[in-house]
Amino acid sequence: MNMALKKQFIQQYANNYVETAVSEAGPHKLVQMLYDGAIKNMNLAKVFMEQKNFEKKSEHINKALAILASLRANLDLENGGEVAANLDGLYEYCYKTLFQSSVKNDTALLEEVIGHIQTVSEAWQQMPDNIKNASKEQLDRLRV
Repeated sequence: MNMALKKQFIQQYANNYVETAVSEAGPHKLVQMLYDGAIKNMNLAKVFMEQKNFEKKSEHINKALAILASLRANLDLENGGEVAANLDGLYEYCYKTLFQSSVKNDTALLEEVIGHIQTVSEAWQQMPDNIKNASKEQLDRLRV
């Protein structure tokens, strides 16, 4: 198998794996996947920033920014109370700080954002199992 075909096969397999993981995940798992993706992309951006590979840095910063925007856009500010409001502020701060880290090529700012998202991710993982495993419909019924 030639190298180009092998790379295409591997990429296709990876895409199918991600699509399957997303389609089978409940709401809790999807959010955890977003946190993991943001952290992964920010860590990669840091490496590329240090290597002065600004094209790759920008690619991963942009992915992390998109994830933060998605997390923020999907908050239920109407029903989420103080927790949702606090997350909204944190996501906004992280988005702005991450953007600034990219503009300034500042790894300290980038590390600060990584730390904030890791903290939220760790707290998210501590959620009780009955909430973690609930479907969106079950969670909606709990709010009523």
